[in-house]
Amino acid sequence: MRPFAITPGGITGRHRRGARIPALLAALALAAAACGHPARDYHIPPQALPEHEKALSGKTAPIGEVTYTAIGLRSKIPEVIGSHASWIPHGQFVRVRLLMVNHGRERHDFNPGRQLLITADGATHAPSIDAMQVSRAPVGVQTIASQEMRAFDLWFDVPANARVKALRVFGDPSSSRLGDQLKGAAVAGAKNPVDIPLT
Repeated sequence: MRPFAITPGGITGRHRRGARIPALLAALALAAAACGHPARDYHIPPQALPEHEKALSGKTAPIGEVTYTAIGLRSKIPEVIGSHASWIPHGQFVRVRLLMVNHGRERHDFNPGRQLLITADGATHAPSIDAMQVSRAPVGVQTIASQEMRAFDLWFDVPANARVKALRVFGDPSSSRLGDQLKGAAVAGAKNPVDIPLT
């Protein structure tokens, strides 16, 4: 599945067979409330959740000038099916839908392959390359444009009895300020990575 971008021009993207883009309204409202005024916020129509996915309450964490919000979660997925292949996990697939908003004046990078799922036993799990490929999820470093919103799925293969706890997000803490860029300095006080609770 390709990522979709929400920009002032609208929403673009492609749906997975039998699924629609999950509910973004609550998460966008929370993200916008942190940095705007209701009269100046976007009004995004509700989006239907993919089958069996749970909408999350919109817990947001910043890394530098980009905010990250886990907006959807599905665990115990027995198989990923794409247009060209299907794949069965070693344990269970877990899919987390992540919304990113770049509040800065510069582009920021995001690498889906660096993100980690934390399970209740404290173990960390890297994304499943197989599931990411079959589902047509983004691979390689992604560029988030200035003022852009983007959401897409991260797929993980974890033990069958594992319970998810959090998503550990590794982002781009760089600053748009010219002085910081000349020094190669990050946004003051930026933490990287950050953990976003999924429970």
